[in-house]
Amino acid sequence: MSVKQLGLGAALVLLAAAGPLLGSSYHQSFLLQLFTMVALAQSWNLISGMTGYVSFGHTAFFGVGAYAGTLLIQFGFPWWLAIIKGSLIALLVSVPLGFLTLRLRGPYFAIAMLGLNEVARIVVTLWVDLTNGGSGITLSPSLLPSLTVNYYLMLALAVIATVIVAHVYYSRFGLELRAIREDEGAAEMVGVNTTRAKLAAFVLSALIPGAAGTVNVMYTSYINPSSAFDPALNIQMIVMVMFGGTGTVWGPVLGASIVMLLRELLWAQFPALHLAMLGVMLLAVVLFLPGGIMALFVKKKIARPEVAS
Repeated sequence: MSVKQLGLGAALVLLAAAGPLLGSSYHQSFLLQLFTMVALAQSWNLISGMTGYVSFGHTAFFGVGAYAGTLLIQFGFPWWLAIIKGSLIALLVSVPLGFLTLRLRGPYFAIAMLGLNEVARIVVTLWVDLTNGGSGITLSPSLLPSLTVNYYLMLALAVIATVIVAHVYYSRFGLELRAIREDEGAAEMVGVNTTRAKLAAFVLSALIPGAAGTVNVMYTSYINPSSAFDPALNIQMIVMVMFGGTGTVWGPVLGASIVMLLRELLWAQFPALHLAMLGVMLLAVVLFLPGGIMALFVKKKIARPEVAS
C-alpha cells in the first residue's frame, strides 16, 4: 500500500474519530450504521470479492455473533468480553461450514450459503427456551455501554476489517485468492493449495461480522431472528462492494459511504420512491461501470500489487 493511501486512511480515521465531538446523536447513529456496513462489506469482500465465491449467507456470521454476544451479556458476562467471544464463536462456526460449502462452486455455493442462513434463523426461532423465539431478547440499558462507546467500537471494527483486507490484498495469500477467482483450475496447476486458501479466507471473513453483530445489539439493545439473519443485509453488503469495486481495498469503504449517504438523502426527499431510485442508480453503475466507482481512480492497465515478503 502506498504512502498516499496510508495517509488518506489515517486522515479518514481521525475525521471519523472526531464525529461524537462535532455532530449530534443523529449523526453519531448514522455514522455508526455506516461503520457497520463498512465492516460487513469488507468481510464479504474478503471471501467473495477476492475469490469469486459469491456468498448470499454471510449474514449468518453476523447473526451467530449477535446471538452469542446477547446471551453472554444476559448471563452476566461484561460486554467487552461478549464482543470477543461472539466473534470467536462465529469464527468457530465458520470452520465446519467452510469445509462443507467450499466444495461447491458458482451458484451452488451461493444457494448453499443462503440455505445455511435460513437454517440458522429457523433454529434460533424454534429454540424458544434459550432465545425467546420470534419475540426476541431485550437487553437492559444498564448492561450496555453508551452510544459514544458503541460508536468507537464499530469504528474500530471497520478499521480492523479494512486493515485485514489491505494486508491480505498485498500479500502472497491475496495473490493466491485472486488466482482462484480468475481460474481455480489453473491456480491448482501452478501449486496453489486452493482448499486451504479458500477455507482460510472464509474463516477470516467470519471474524468481524461476529463482533459487529454483538456491537449492533449493544447499540439497539434488542435482537430477534428476523433482524439477526436478515437476507436483505447480505444484499446490502453485495451492492456496496459492487458499487465501490469488488476485490479492492477501498471499494467497500467508498461503496458503503456513497450508498448509505444516497439512501439517507433520497429517503428524506422521496420517502415513497427512495429505494427504487437508489436501485436505478446502482443498476446504472453495474451496467456502465462494472469495475465499480474505484475503476474511475485506477489507471487502465494491469498492475501487480506489491507483495510483502
